Amino acid sequence: MIIASPAKKEISIPLQPMTSVSSTTTNNNNNNNNTKINVEETAVDLVTVNGRNGQSDYIVQVFGQTSVFHSQVEETLSIKTTRTGFSEIRTLSCEAFIHNDTVFLSSPFVGQNAGLLNWADGEFQSCITHLIELAEEKTGCSALVVSIDRHNYKDTLSTMLRAFMYLGFEMIDPAIYGQETGYILVGYEL
Repeated sequence: MIIASPAKKEISIPLQPMTSVSSTTTNNNNNNNNTKINVEETAVDLVTVNGRNGQSDYIVQVFGQTSVFHSQVEETLSIKTTRTGFSEIRTLSCEAFIHNDTVFLSSPFVGQNAGLLNWADGEFQSCITHLIELAEEKTGCSALVVSIDRHNYKDTLSTMLRAFMYLGFEMIDPAIYGQETGYILVGYEL
């Protein structure tokens, strides 16, 4: 269970794009010929720091105007990750902010990326793993919290929650952070 700590810690975030390349080898069995195909998976991350507008940003949508985050957080992050190496190029976009050694992230799996049926085998897991690594390496925080908007996953909410839990996330009690009722928070200790 992730518990918010009362100590505030300054965190510096480098704003340079991060590119990671990993290679995987797959076997293709056509006509009893074993040929190896190298698939390179790359990710390019663009992190932009934005001043808060305070009216309808990510913090107000998820936690409301009376939350401690609304009064204490001055900047939000826009994260755009482009991933190649699977069946298609995926661009994930999400909003984030950092508070008390925890990265809060909106779910990037909306719109074209919504629903696990649209993903190739291993692609969802790879994207989540990359976001965990990004949060851990670039922010130095000890926890990652992903907010999931119930309205974006009307028929697939339970499948999405199981996928996050399979990767090591835990559901967070709403009393801990006081999110709006339309959101579910899942947490991961980095």
